[in-house]
Amino acid sequence: MPAAAIVAQSLSKNYGGTDVVWAVKDLSLRVERGERVAIVGKSGSGKSTLLNLLAGMDHPTAGELTVAGRNLHQSTHQEMARYRLETVGVVFQAFQLIPQRTALQNVELPLLLAGIHRQQRQARAREALAQVGLSHRLTHHPYQLSGGEQQRVAIARALIHAPQLVLADEPTGNLDSATSDDIVSLLSKLCEEQGTTLLLVTHDDDVARRTCRRTIRMSDGRICPADSTPSPLQPPERTH
Repeated sequence: MPAAAIVAQSLSKNYGGTDVVWAVKDLSLRVERGERVAIVGKSGSGKSTLLNLLAGMDHPTAGELTVAGRNLHQSTHQEMARYRLETVGVVFQAFQLIPQRTALQNVELPLLLAGIHRQQRQARAREALAQVGLSHRLTHHPYQLSGGEQQRVAIARALIHAPQLVLADEPTGNLDSATSDDIVSLLSKLCEEQGTTLLLVTHDDDVARRTCRRTIRMSDGRICPADSTPSPLQPPERTH
């Protein structure tokens, strides 16, 4: 049996000095390879902190965290940087595109950092943008794109290096409802086609239901056991 994509055991993360705040507290979680899982919770529930730990942007205070066979709780800063470059892709609510770069340049950035030759990385970036329906926007800068188009660029960038895990942090939070439908359908479709594990952080139950096969609820830094159950999944709508 292949190793799980994510295994967290008694994972905790706190902040502060005298007044310690436990953003994640004694959390255990297992996500299988290729699963699509939604983490749902109100603001302050700990879901964003969990995502930061999974993205290798922060170290746990206690417990163990293994992603795609890498022990993140024991990793050095250099190993964490390599992990972010090779293993995980992140889709942010605010897109996080570089304003001075075109859509093509934004998408190819992970391959540039990985030392991939220019001709090869640009060919792969063009292909990735074609997959998200933006072949006609290669030379456009973020300010020339709609919110939905910017998020499509961000999805292409997150998937360009064929990561084993994609983390989506409120990917529809800055979009209208119609555009949100297109984005969640596209993200779900691409992850399924590539066999990529998807962890979606959202406060929106409808987005969770339409994107993922399992929903996990968080409150006060912990998983709510009664709500960590499979959820019905509607087939993704056709994107256009």
